Amino acid sequence: MSSSISSSSRSHKSDVFLSYHDKEACKSFASDLYSALTRAGLVVQINHNNLTSGDQTNLSAIEASRASIIIFSSNFDASTWFLEELKQILECGRTIGQVVLPVFFIVNPSDVRRQIGNFGKVFEDFIAQRILTNNESMRYKEALIEASSNPGFPVMSSRVQFRP
Repeated sequence: MSSSISSSSRSHKSDVFLSYHDKEACKSFASDLYSALTRAGLVVQINHNNLTSGDQTNLSAIEASRASIIIFSSNFDASTWFLEELKQILECGRTIGQVVLPVFFIVNPSDVRRQIGNFGKVFEDFIAQRILTNNESMRYKEALIEASSNPGFPVMSSRVQFRP
């Protein structure tokens, strides 16, 4: 992974932007992944779930990274902020060649792609509770489809160990 990350000729402030939005279990996984990446010598920006939707600092951190890792989980906590962040990550993948790597933490990639199962229920509840135009709703669905169609890593156990 680091060889493809380091091959870009653009000036970057970080190697990886780590994006996740989960109420519980995924936080530990994301923290462990962050630690493993930094131990490997990569500079990692993480979203920390406390920035507001469209926060320019977060969007700038995405653009300034060589790669973005998006962690989808079965306990996904839908938010406008996460979905806007996802759209920005995908845009960077298309326009500046940023590596976009989805990780599916205890969720099937097809559940994300098709918005079904628990992931789909949470997403549909989110859409129903927001005042969104059909266009906005469709853009979020398209972003989920695009991200989950990228080659990624399914992680089907919460007992993952990262080795040096």
